[in-house]
Amino acid sequence: MAQGSQVYHVEIQLADADRGRYADLQFSTPQHPSETVERLILRLLAYALLHEEGMDFRKGGVSQGEEPDLSVHDLTGRLQHWIEIGTPAEERLLKAGRHTPRVTVFTHDGLLRRWKSRHGGKLPAFDGRLLCLEADLVENLGLALPRRIQWQMTISGGILYLDTGDNHYSSSIIHCRRDDFPEIR
Repeated sequence: MAQGSQVYHVEIQLADADRGRYADLQFSTPQHPSETVERLILRLLAYALLHEEGMDFRKGGVSQGEEPDLSVHDLTGRLQHWIEIGTPAEERLLKAGRHTPRVTVFTHDGLLRRWKSRHGGKLPAFDGRLLCLEADLVENLGLALPRRIQWQMTISGGILYLDTGDNHYSSSIIHCRRDDFPEIR
């Protein structure tokens, strides 16, 4: 863990009716001094929404190495799912596609607009899928993120409902493949 990192302890009760997955997730993750709260929240949400057996955060933290932000390995240690947070470089996405059968970019609509504008109104080409939330959810969660997080998350009908104990939030979840990325204005 990098010096100056803050560790967040997270408990999430997940009820994903859309995928038929129900779990009580407990984990800790550091926030590197150079990592924004927005990116940390996206990592936490991605971990819960995409959770499957064998998922883990990048070893050494967000500032270390060329590994994916989140990954899923099978029992033999083979990489099965490469997950990038935010607006990854096209080169990283191409590398991901060469190393694993599944690639996912997890972001929010505000970042998606900036990402598209950097690439002439289009997203970088990659063979994978995009998972996008509403920026308001991420911004609101970042206003007072405690070091001990307890969330109840329900996904139903393509909507994420999140209860922090103090507040209730919701966000649509946009799932798409590269060929049908939505028009985000």
